[in-house]
Amino acid sequence: MNNNQLSDLDTEPWYKQGWPWALIAIPFLTIIAGVITISIAFNTNDSLVQDNYYKEGLAINSSIERTELAMKLALTAKIEVNIETKLIHINLTSSEKLPQQLTLKFSHPTLESKDQTFTLDSLSGGDFVAEFNKLQSAYWHITIEDDSKSWILKSRWLYPDKTSKVKESILIDASTS
Repeated sequence: MNNNQLSDLDTEPWYKQGWPWALIAIPFLTIIAGVITISIAFNTNDSLVQDNYYKEGLAINSSIERTELAMKLALTAKIEVNIETKLIHINLTSSEKLPQQLTLKFSHPTLESKDQTFTLDSLSGGDFVAEFNKLQSAYWHITIEDDSKSWILKSRWLYPDKTSKVKESILIDASTS
């Protein structure tokens, strides 16, 4: 080898070159990502996981019986949410005597902290009313049940409907619960 060939060789130290730092960065960034993932896992509540899944599974039969009773009673509920007056109005029809109170539950599909439960008092002839503060935009799971919890109506509802600005409504029929 002559002197010209030796001067053509790269003689910079390794720490001044880019490729060793790129190789060192890969495991370093992997460790940082792992620490962030573990931090998120420990600090976030798993609200979708039921602690009492066995009891929930056993309760399915009870829910089916309650839905069948709602069908036998020919229950139909029309829910209206008035954004201006902040009132929820339910018109309930049935082939039997109507209860004095209803429980209406809006369940968020992923965040249990956003669930809302309302107790609606009877006005007259199947009309029930309650006040609400704010109902957030979501694809809500709705359940309506009487005060003795003998029947239940279920539905899903995308709120708000983009076509209406003041009043939102949904019709729940026992045969579709």
